[in-house]
Formats: sequence, C-alpha cells, structure tokens
Amino acid sequence: MESASPLQISSAFIWRRVHSLMGFWLVLYLILHLITNSQAALWMGNDGAGFVRMVNALESLPYLHVVEVILIGVPLAIHLVWGIKRTLEARSNVVSLKYERNIAYSLQRLTSWILTVGIIGHVVQMRFLEMPKQVEVNGQEQSMVILNVDDGLYPLALRLGVTLQDSEKPNQVVAVADSPGKAMLLMLRATFKSPLYAVLYTIFLLAAAFHAFNGFWTFLVTWGVILSYRSQKAMIPVCMIGVAVLAFLGLAAIWGSYWK
Repeated sequence: MESASPLQISSAFIWRRVHSLMGFWLVLYLILHLITNSQAALWMGNDGAGFVRMVNALESLPYLHVVEVILIGVPLAIHLVWGIKRTLEARSNVVSLKYERNIAYSLQRLTSWILTVGIIGHVVQMRFLEMPKQVEVNGQEQSMVILNVDDGLYPLALRLGVTLQDSEKPNQVVAVADSPGKAMLLMLRATFKSPLYAVLYTIFLLAAAFHAFNGFWTFLVTWGVILSYRSQKAMIPVCMIGVAVLAFLGLAAIWGSYWK
C-alpha cells in the first residue's frame, strides 16, 4: 500500500500571502507617514512644529538608511513586483459586470499603476533631487536646501529661525536650518507651492488612500478574518472611512501648504 504524499503548497499561494502581508505592513507605514506629513500643514498655526519634531526624531535614529531599506524598501519592492505580475495577468470585466467589488478590483489595478509611477517619482524627488544636504557650519551640523522665493517664505523662515542666503540662480535662496526637520518642512512647502506638484501629489495621494484600504479589506478576507458575506459587507464602509481619513491627512499637508 502506497503512503499518501505530503500536502504541497504552491509557490503562487505562498507569494500571494507574502504580498498580502507586505501590503498590510505598508498600510501601517502609510498611516504613520501621512500623520507626520499632515503636521506640516501651516494653516494649523504652529509653523509645522509637530512635523519638525517627528522628522528630527526619525533622523536621529542610528543606521536610519539601513532601517529604511529593510522596513520600507524591501517590503515595497516585494509588494510592487508581485503586484505588477498579478496586474499583468489579471483581466478586468468591469464593463460587463458592474458589481461593487468588481469595480473596486478594477480600481485596485488602476491605482497600482498610478502608485508605481508616483512612488518612483516621489523617491527620486524627495530622497535624491531635493533632499536637504547636511553640512558643517562653524563646527555645527546644519541642513541646507534650495528653495524658490515667495512672499511667505521670509516671515516663515524668520519664525523658524532659518537663515536664507542668496543662490546662484535668480528667484532662489539657500535655506540653512539648525535641524533636518525645519529644512524638510521648507522643502515640502516649496514642493506643494507648485500648482503642478500639488495636483500630481493629490492624484498620487487619493490613489494611495484607496489602494491601501481596499487592499486592507482584501487582506482581511485573504487571512480569514472576515469570511461571511455579512462581515465582508460590514467592513466596506469601515475601509471607506479609512480612505477618507488618509485622504484628509494628505490633503491637509498638500493644500494647507499651497494656500498658506
């Protein structure tokens, strides 16, 4: 009598679970990221003090770049690569079957492409092209960033205690701050002062908010947290509230900086 073969789990099954777990982790990171950025909204009246404190705390962590790669870069790469693979293999039937979850599935695929382009652009801009430089001035470490001049920049720099120096390019100045948080606050403000960037980041943000919480709903189904039709239906408005909260946090930073 032949012995029964051991249960085999396909690699596709394993990767779908890994993809789901990485997505859940990235949702948690996105919430923290947007809570931090929302405090850069200057209309709150405290000149972004909360944002400055949180950025300074993060920047003081030892081996920060290694931590970022391990906790953000690796999960993002896994989720992105497997997500693109699934998106290329998927076939949307939203035209013929206009059910609520079918529409959400198609929007999840669409937002995945928006996020792929947006994340690459965001990282290149914020982490490489416009990231404040750390320099030593009179024996003290300072953060420097190049900014476009506008009417509100000088009074804000004065309140923050940031020195503005002339730049080689017209209509630009070099801001010298005593902490990375202040320099990043001014960098973020300068980005969102651009109407083009404000619109692009709004699209990017809305796509991220929907993708995150629609993916969170799928995560709960995938891991058996909500199995019944009733529980799955009840979780949809909860996730939509999550989308609205994330959207508010991000829009506060973008348009609060643009208008103020």
